[in-house]
Amino acid sequence: MKTEKKINPFLNVQIMNQIMSIDNFIALCESAAKNDDGVIDEMESDIIKKVTKVSKKYKSELEKILD
Repeated sequence: MKTEKKINPFLNVQIMNQIMSIDNFIALCESAAKNDDGVIDEMESDIIKKVTKVSKKYKSELEKILD
């Protein structure tokens, strides 16, 4: 019978904090893009899309660790 090791609870908390920070980071990038003129222009939109894509991939990988 295979016994499954449980993740260190302190490490678990750090990973969970990072996961929550990713969503905040994306929201803050969107907010920052609007700060100068109140709208998100094409260049800012492209940057936000790229940031969102890689951030969600990173988040997904962290979530796999916790599963």
